[in-house]
Formats: sequence, C-alpha cells, structure tokens
Amino acid sequence: MILAMDTLTFILGMIFACLYCQPCFGAGGDCMEGNAKECFECNTWDDPRCHDPWNWTMSIDEMPPRKVCYGCCVKLVQFVGTEHYQIKRACTDDMEINFFMVNLACMMEGHRQGHLCFCEEDRCNDATMLKDGQLWILFFLFLLIR
Repeated sequence: MILAMDTLTFILGMIFACLYCQPCFGAGGDCMEGNAKECFECNTWDDPRCHDPWNWTMSIDEMPPRKVCYGCCVKLVQFVGTEHYQIKRACTDDMEINFFMVNLACMMEGHRQGHLCFCEEDRCNDATMLKDGQLWILFFLFLLIR
C-alpha cells in the first residue's frame, strides 16, 4: 500500500507540475516575446537600495528606479565573497546576451562567484527570484524524497 501511495503521489505531482508549472520549463528564447513589463534598474556600487535583502517596506517611489522592458528582467550577482561584490538589476534590452541560452531560472555566473537570474513579470528582479511555479516544484520534490 505504501509503495502504491508513493507512486500515486509521484504521478500526481508530475502531472500537476507539468500542467501548472509549464512556464518554469520554457525552452531557450524565453525573453523574446516582446511583452512590456517593469524591471528594477540599479547597481549596488551606485545605489545601496539595490542590495539584498530587498526592502519591501519602502514605497514604490522610494525603491530603486524602474524601467519598461520588452525582454526579461535580470538580477546578476557577481564577485561573491570579494571586495568587488555587486548586484545588478536590469533588463535584457540593455544587455548583449544570447537569448537562446536564456531560461526563466537562475544559472551560475561564469566565474562561479555569483549567479544570473531571468524572469518575465513586473518588478520580478527583486531579491526573491523563486516564484509560485518554482515553489510548487520544490514542494513536489520534497514530497518525492520524504
């Protein structure tokens, strides 16, 4: 009975993840749809409000500047653990990037001292890059390994 229940949990979890979280598994080129969204545009070297943890107690007018973006919002964390540590929040419209390598997720930065995250919702390049769909994936992975 336990094996059957674990198998049923796994199957239902996979079906739900495929139906509900489909955007989380998008293939390359996710940032090319051209829908307008608002992204934060800042750099911790120039603006202390850009640091993590993100301060959601500020009003929207007190937060770092925002910009209309037709690609994806980006959060780039670089040089972790060094004196050059930096967080940049931007839009892919202003970056030279191979969009077919972009996925709506985070990836390790080239020198393994940071990470790069992409997202497609208004002001989604704040401090919390895990969105609802990704949280459901983590929930079902937890159920699978319990």
